[in-house]
Amino acid sequence: MMGFLLSREGGRSSRIVLLLPFAVLLVAIAAYTAYWIYAAGEIRKWADAWIAEQELAGYEIGHGPMRVGGYPLRFTLDVRDPDIAAPPADGGWQARFSRLSASAMPWNFNHWIVTLGGPMTLAAEAGGRPALYEASAALARLSINSSRAGTQRIGIELEQAALDAIEGPEPALSRLDSLALTAEINGEDRLTARFEALGVDFAPAILPPRLAAVFGTEAGALRFDGAVTQWSALAREGDAADWAAARGELLVRAAELDWGPADLGGTGELGLDAALRPAGRLSVVIADPDSLVDAMVEAGLVEPGQGDALRLAAMMAPRRDAGIALPLRFQDGGIFLGPARIGSVGPVAG
Repeated sequence: MMGFLLSREGGRSSRIVLLLPFAVLLVAIAAYTAYWIYAAGEIRKWADAWIAEQELAGYEIGHGPMRVGGYPLRFTLDVRDPDIAAPPADGGWQARFSRLSASAMPWNFNHWIVTLGGPMTLAAEAGGRPALYEASAALARLSINSSRAGTQRIGIELEQAALDAIEGPEPALSRLDSLALTAEINGEDRLTARFEALGVDFAPAILPPRLAAVFGTEAGALRFDGAVTQWSALAREGDAADWAAARGELLVRAAELDWGPADLGGTGELGLDAALRPAGRLSVVIADPDSLVDAMVEAGLVEPGQGDALRLAAMMAPRRDAGIALPLRFQDGGIFLGPARIGSVGPVAG
């Protein structure tokens, strides 16, 4: 009899031991679910508060249904038919698109992935008159890392993007195959940035006919790796004069252009002079200087005599593995490649 009772007690204990992990799992799932529901409500409150804050600043924001989903792996704020209009002081533009979704992992609300669904219509002022554009992309994604100090890192991805004018002047860029951009603020008051744009189509209307005929209207690749120093002086009010007064510079660690006969890269530093015009110098490495000079003369960028001077400078320039190196200078409103003046540049808008 005693053995039978011990056997029953032992069996009950074994079942408890077997069921205990499942009970702990159920409690954990219930606790996580409660947390997820609470956090989803807080995200919705934050979104409403952010909209109210922007409206107090003069923005007009409308939208369709807004909900938080993604359980259990993430939090996704999904907004249908957002419509944002900026006040005149911020450009007076208006953007409408079909969907916006912002996702974060449950353990990191400082990193959000924002996806835009199109097509998007953008109303703005261009050339002193109203303009309306339609933008579309196979992928339009934004990555934002922030802290209590504000946004620290941002990334942008675009694939198969297009911008078409419905009303008003043509945009400078009409198509691009892909764009990848990252920008980050570091402790040295610098904004470091990298971007790569592939298959960039320039709107034919913005290019001089001779230039378009020689170089074409599509650039195969644009790449940049560099930094803006004294970033806080520029970011504070967006005033170029403040940035120039703080002796800010654009540091070009690597830049590349592949556009028709132009196959070149450069490094150097640029700033602003007293008239807020770009000033500085880049060292430009040109893969095929003869073809580039011929194209510049044919496109009317330089006079034939300047082309001869450029060819002579190219013959005397130091040669590197990727080609010959020539200085590209921005001085007193002029743009000089080697000894030839190839263009002019005015002051940067304050």
